[in-house]
Amino acid sequence: MAEYEDSGEESVSGFSDTDTDSHADSQSGSDSDQDSAATQKVCKYYNEGNCRYGKKCRDLHVCKYSLKGNCRYGSSCRFKHIQGSDRSSRQEYRGRRSQGDTRRGYRHRSRSRSDSSDESLSGRPYKWQLDLGQGWEDVAHDYILEAQYSRPNTKGIRIYNTPCGALSIDFTKMRILKKTKLRVRRKGSRQNEWLWHYRGNHGWYQYGEKDSKGNASSISSASLEKEYQKNRQGTVQFTVDSTTYKIRFRDMSQKNLSTGHRRRIRRRPKYESPRDGGVNVVTRAFKNLTSSSSNKAPLWQYGGKRGRWHSFSHRGACSVSSEDIEEEYQNDPQGSISFTVNGDPYTIDFKKMTQTNTKTSATRQVQRV
Repeated sequence: MAEYEDSGEESVSGFSDTDTDSHADSQSGSDSDQDSAATQKVCKYYNEGNCRYGKKCRDLHVCKYSLKGNCRYGSSCRFKHIQGSDRSSRQEYRGRRSQGDTRRGYRHRSRSRSDSSDESLSGRPYKWQLDLGQGWEDVAHDYILEAQYSRPNTKGIRIYNTPCGALSIDFTKMRILKKTKLRVRRKGSRQNEWLWHYRGNHGWYQYGEKDSKGNASSISSASLEKEYQKNRQGTVQFTVDSTTYKIRFRDMSQKNLSTGHRRRIRRRPKYESPRDGGVNVVTRAFKNLTSSSSNKAPLWQYGGKRGRWHSFSHRGACSVSSEDIEEEYQNDPQGSISFTVNGDPYTIDFKKMTQTNTKTSATRQVQRV
């Protein structure tokens, strides 16, 4: 059984601070490409978005679904397509590959295990898997990974007690840090609801919802997801008051076209609790796993001036301690807690990892370390 530790926005320096997915070559090709495709083996790692050999790879870097004629993204696919690949050329490719695979001892399957489709999920909305050198294997209690992945402020998670020891998963680039031969992936259902967030001055905010100043963008998560599915390399423009912003899917950024200021954006799934037990299952697992991974209890802190962090404590005028906040967090990692400081009311949102003065609406970032 693996043990887990979540890695927040500020707590782990090893995790990527950018939201750039690894994108493949732009779509291009020719008749000679088709001939090459007919005699080369398609690189499965390229199709999973993480071939470490790049241009030096001896296998073909091309969308495997385009060769089969069933790529559902068509011209908006982020992987390379071969122009003019009609049915006859695909049949020729399959025939030559079948002969080559037989000589090399491969068993050809019409659908590989790495295909991300609803058929392999057994009715589940998602499935997390690790490849530790022996092929893809399901992660036990993967709803814990999913719960952390759904939070836009969480960069990654650390897994303990695996056959390869402790592993740090970077959610942004979906890779295992400092382990070049190990891989991680999330397989999701087409029915997953994806939420879009941008990095504000006081934490992460969902598109279409109000920020700490009461302002809301004119575009919603649903609209962004629709445009993203049309073209994952594209852009979207929208306005807030009289200011125009531009979102670039390629590098996951939002730009103020007037000032040039850029913000990071993130696309994360809406969390779906396990069918049996709901959030209580996640709570119990978090209690067991995080407590056994370290003898030291997690510490809750709020952000101050000059990037400094301060721990919650009863010794001041605060009505709650770090232990009180942790207890409430264990009860519901997606919930909140209300308290007072010098009589002023505050609320901590565990999902957004923010602290808000409910009287002035001033917001600070919080972290769990």
